[in-house]
Amino acid sequence: MAHLQRTLMVLSILVTCSQAVCGQETSEGTKKKIEARSPDGQFAFRYTGESDSEEKQTYDLIDKRSGKVLTSVAESDPDLGPSARFYMKVLWKPDSKAFALTATLWKRGSNVEVYLRNGSTFRPIEIPELLAEIPDEIKKGKSFPHVSELNAQSAKRWQKDGSLVVEIETIEDGNDEGFSATATRTVVLGFDRSDKAKILKSIIKFKVEKL
Repeated sequence: MAHLQRTLMVLSILVTCSQAVCGQETSEGTKKKIEARSPDGQFAFRYTGESDSEEKQTYDLIDKRSGKVLTSVAESDPDLGPSARFYMKVLWKPDSKAFALTATLWKRGSNVEVYLRNGSTFRPIEIPELLAEIPDEIKKGKSFPHVSELNAQSAKRWQKDGSLVVEIETIEDGNDEGFSATATRTVVLGFDRSDKAKILKSIIKFKVEKL
């Protein structure tokens, strides 16, 4: 899976995060928001720009005290306009040695990226391909011509052993009788000293229901 810095280089970003947000404005009028602080208070994310403006937008991991950029997570292309709005959720590991990003782009689904502490900065980790496919036998002959979610990923929680729980969901609908089919896969990702995550556990559930 390509890292966010490469795959999101052409995306306009609108960041929302469940943690407290601190806004500030530079002398040039460009707004900056400091958010998603690490549990130890050493790191944070800085969002620069305006979601509805034509200026470039960036989302960077910074050293909280100095403001130094440690990792540039995403940089937008203003030529795409507001139709490429981007939503970010940061999930820090309790010991501040890793974080998971759930990046959601409007009408383009979501994916998870993981970064592990590497000295004074963080390195990206390769995530296995995470799919949630709906087999034909689950559909029981019904037709679902529209895909509303396709392998949409979200980071749920860090566990005490250092593993990460990720949920993947695919939803197909558009059925003439008003039914939808859903596949929800939950995986546990493990991390070692390598640059690749491993799937430690995987459970998938299906349902067909009338909307």
